[in-house]
Amino acid sequence: MKREKQEVNWRAWLVGALIALVVVVALQNSQQVRVEVLFVNLSAPLIVVILIAALLGALIGYAGPLVLRHRRAERAQLEQKK
Repeated sequence: MKREKQEVNWRAWLVGALIALVVVVALQNSQQVRVEVLFVNLSAPLIVVILIAALLGALIGYAGPLVLRHRRAERAQLEQKK
């Protein structure tokens, strides 16, 4: 009986490795830091700053292609109507 070779889901492995890396770096940096963003000054643990930055980066990385895909679809619909 032959076994079928299953493909490796590299994207899932890469995302998992990146999440693990962010968690390790964040846990190693627990000191207090001062953050200045525009007109806001605050003091927070570096772990919180790192995790917020990572989450914002992931959100932008996810939403950016969605917005571009939506714009392309709208342009294609407008071109078809002409």
